[in-house]
Amino acid sequence: MRANKLQSGFSMIELIVALVATSLLFVALLPFFARPLEAMVVGNRTGEIAEHAERAFARLGQELPTALPNSVRIACSGACLEFIPVVDQADYRALTPGDKLDFAAADDRFDVLMPLAAAPATGLEIVINNQSSASTGSSSAYSADSINDRGTIVAGTTASQIRFTSKLFPAPSARQRFFVVGTPVSYLCAPAANGGTLRRYAGYATQTAQPTNTALGDLLASGIVDCRFTLNDSRLVTVRLVAGDGSIDSVPMLDEFRLVNRP
Repeated sequence: MRANKLQSGFSMIELIVALVATSLLFVALLPFFARPLEAMVVGNRTGEIAEHAERAFARLGQELPTALPNSVRIACSGACLEFIPVVDQADYRALTPGDKLDFAAADDRFDVLMPLAAAPATGLEIVINNQSSASTGSSSAYSADSINDRGTIVAGTTASQIRFTSKLFPAPSARQRFFVVGTPVSYLCAPAANGGTLRRYAGYATQTAQPTNTALGDLLASGIVDCRFTLNDSRLVTVRLVAGDGSIDSVPMLDEFRLVNRP
C-alpha cells in the first residue's frame, strides 16, 4: 500500500508578491510613524534649548539680587547687562568713641559697628552711598574720578575694622551702610535667527565703559533667537529670552528679578 505524501510551500512568484505587498503597506504606513518620530525629535531639541535658557535664568536669579544698589546698567539696545556684585555689607561707625569714618577729610580706616563674619580680602573694594551707574561723577562706583564712592581695601583689615587706601568719600550713607564688592559681572547676548548665544563675562576690572563685546566670557546658553534686559525704576530687572534654532518653534521665556535699592 502506498501513502500519498503531499508537499506544500511558496513559489517564487508568491514570495515576490508578498514582498511587494509588504513594501507597499510599509510605504503607506510610513507617514503615520514618521510624523510622531519627527515630533519627538523636535520636542527633544526644543526641550534642550529651553533648558539652556532656564539655566541662564537660574544663574541670573542667584547673582542679580547681590547687585550693588544702583549698579545695574544696560547697553547693546537691551542685550547687554552689567552690575557690581556685593560680597558683604555692614554699618560703619559714624560717631566717636571709636574709629569713625571721616567725611570732612581724607581717612584710611573705620570701625565696623557689628563685625563681619570674616575679614574682607585685600584688593576688594568698599562702596559708600552709591546713587548712580554713570561713568563719571562722585556718586557712581563705575566712575574713574578721583573723588568717587569706591575705595580699595588694604592689608591690616579685620572683621571689625576696615582699612583702605586713604581717600575722602563724597557723601555719607543715610543708613551708615558700606558694601564690600567684587569685580563687575556682565551678561552679553548675541541673538540670531538660527540661534545666538548668551555669555557671562566676569573677572575684569571696574571700568567706565560697559563691556559690549558679545564674544567675551563663558557660554551660558545657546539657541537664543532674541533677548532683552530692561531696568524698571532701578528696582526691577525684567529678562526676556526667546529660545530656538530656526528649525523649531521658538520658546519665549520671561522672568523678573527684584533689586535692593537702598545704598
